[in-house]
Formats: sequence, C-alpha cells, structure tokens
Amino acid sequence: MKNKVTIISGCEHRKVDVYSKNYEPMARRLVHSIRNNGGKYKDVNIIMWYAKEHAPSAKTQAWLVDAGCTVVGGEPLGGGCEPVGNKIVAANTSVSTEYSLWMDSDMYVLNTLMFEALLDRTVDIAAVGPEYGFQRWAGPDYVSTWEKFYALAGVDVPSERFVGGLGADPCNFYFNSALVLFKNGRGFPEVWRDLAKAIRSSGIENCQHNFTQTSLTVAAVKTANTYEQLPATYNAYWAIVKEASLDAAILHYQTNEMAIRDRMGNNTRVKWNV
Repeated sequence: MKNKVTIISGCEHRKVDVYSKNYEPMARRLVHSIRNNGGKYKDVNIIMWYAKEHAPSAKTQAWLVDAGCTVVGGEPLGGGCEPVGNKIVAANTSVSTEYSLWMDSDMYVLNTLMFEALLDRTVDIAAVGPEYGFQRWAGPDYVSTWEKFYALAGVDVPSERFVGGLGADPCNFYFNSALVLFKNGRGFPEVWRDLAKAIRSSGIENCQHNFTQTSLTVAAVKTANTYEQLPATYNAYWAIVKEASLDAAILHYQTNEMAIRDRMGNNTRVKWNV
C-alpha cells in the first residue's frame, strides 16, 4: 500500500498562542494512531514537516524516525500568512505516491475500516465540508465575498451545495482544511499555496478569515475533475460532540490540555502516552 498514498502532517514546536498550537506531542500521537489503527495502511509513508525556526526536539525527531517517518524542515509560507499556513507548504512536499493526505497534527485515527475506506478513494480531492463554526462562513451572508475569491482564481462559482455538520440548510461549497486527500500530478498543492497568499493579501473583506480553507476550496475547483465531501466522522471535534466523537473515523481533539485528556477516561481507544 506504500505506493498509493503519503500522509503529511506537522511536528513544529511552538509557543501556544492565538495563532498556533504546539504540534510536537500531537505529531507523535497522530503517528501512533496510524501505526496502530491504520489497518492495511498502517505502514504508509508519513512525512512530518516543520518550519526551520520551530524545529521539534531531537528526542521527538528520533521518535518519529524510529516510527518510520521522514522528518523535513523548510521555510514558512510567509506573505503575511499566519503559522497555520505552513500546512500548505507541507502539502507541497514532493512525493512519489499517487496520492497525498494532509492531516492536522491534532487528529487521531480511531476506526480502521473507515480509515482504509478514506485512503481507498480515487477522486482527485476529498475533504470534509463546513463543520460547526465554519458553517456560518459558508452561509448566504458571504456569497458576495466568495464570488470575489473565485474571480481572483479565474474560475466560475460552483453550483454544488454542501450539508454542514450542524444539519441545517445546505451551505455554499466549502472544504475544511483539517484533512485533505489529493491526487498528485494535477497541480493542486501549488495552486493552493499560490491562492492562499493571493487571498490573504487581496484586501477582499474577510480575506484573513480561514484563508487556508477558502484557498483550499477555490484550488479544488480550479484543479480537480472530481471531488468529494467527506462525512463529518472524518473530522469529529471532541470539543463539540464529546464522547460521541470516539465512535468516529478520526478524532480531532484540538488541545493538549490535561482536562480534556482526563475527561476521555481510561476506557477509550485513545492512548496518550506517546
């Protein structure tokens, strides 16, 4: 299965602030979950990326290498983009596999069969849709803003509508950037990178709001022949759905705080001692 897909994530050591999290311990947990719950993809190639000024400790790098990862340092996205934009640089890492899968570091694979089903997909791009707070951003109040984003990219506004995680009325086409499966060789990561910078500096109203996700959505329309909205179970927020998220394919736990870890209890499938 190693020829099918490469998983890419981040392992930066950062001071926790409004723009960023410390991804170093999260990276180890993510790798641990893939190696234990990845099924036929448990030995998949994994690249852990970091901006050079935020390198993880030598101990963490050694742990990741021992777990079969390739640890790569590079330059940040720049262009006035916040650190979250570095995920786009990471997604541009050159690989030899047919697909790449970007995963946020603060995710944990739970359901083996559902994870295998994700990586078995053959569409050009698959990602989760607008979930929870992002659903408002995909709603009708922002139609004119989205029209400007698509005009900036030189593509037509898609007619598709997504169903958000809140189960309300269909939303405008919108991809969340927590998890992105994409076929290599179609120019998607390069277009995502360029559009992220262009949108972030465009001066369009709300251009700073979730710029990694607006640019992802527009880049998908610009480069993909086929794309799919994944169900919310692939991006299950612990902070929102609590224990129900542990029955999902992939947990998005979002924090290193002990309070969250303790509330999960000892009977879950999540093992935090990594």
